[in-house]
Amino acid sequence: MTAADDLDTITERWTTLQERAGTRPTSTWPPAMGITRLMTDEERADQAAERADTAPDAPGPRPTPVDIDVLDVMTTIETGLITAADWLASRVQRPAFKAPTGHGWSDDTHRAAVLLAAKDAADPRRWKYAGPRTAPDAAEWLALRLRDAPGPFRRLDEGERQAVAEVAASGVELLRKTLGDARRRETVPHPCPMPCGGQLVVEGGDGAPPKVLCEDCGRTWTEVPSDAA
Repeated sequence: MTAADDLDTITERWTTLQERAGTRPTSTWPPAMGITRLMTDEERADQAAERADTAPDAPGPRPTPVDIDVLDVMTTIETGLITAADWLASRVQRPAFKAPTGHGWSDDTHRAAVLLAAKDAADPRRWKYAGPRTAPDAAEWLALRLRDAPGPFRRLDEGERQAVAEVAASGVELLRKTLGDARRRETVPHPCPMPCGGQLVVEGGDGAPPKVLCEDCGRTWTEVPSDAA
């Protein structure tokens, strides 16, 4: 997959990210996968109390119906893309034509030059440094530059392509992790139940079944479907 494809993914899935930000988190990471059996009694009691506090009929204020973590991710992605677009436009975007002065509107040549300058400045292919600017706007514009789409721009050099590619890769990785498309790996705060007592890690988050593995003895655990025989 190319950097332009990464930018297309951000554009196409931004609405999904916005929808996710408007709801409470529906799942936790890493998944429990029976790891709670390794918890102490005190930890299990704390977890039960936390669930009780968030029950719909529990007393006290309700949690904000917005996923703050997703909003933070969106801000990070959007800031990175817009900053990259501002930087790239300052390097590759040709300044708008300037109409000559000193002639009145009765001069057909001057009138044509003024109209040409106005049209060039308003070219919708230009990146705008002010006004409403969104992550999809920046992602689409950057993707077009990587694909050498025509417009008031010069071709990108290899350094510029690499810089945009890094921003695109970072943004799409954050998006995929947030939406559960990317495989993740995190440590588990409980030792391996086998005699080695090694470090446990959980892997998953990319749609494939998650698994827990011990980095010392190599033993792995996977979830068994509830309807398994």
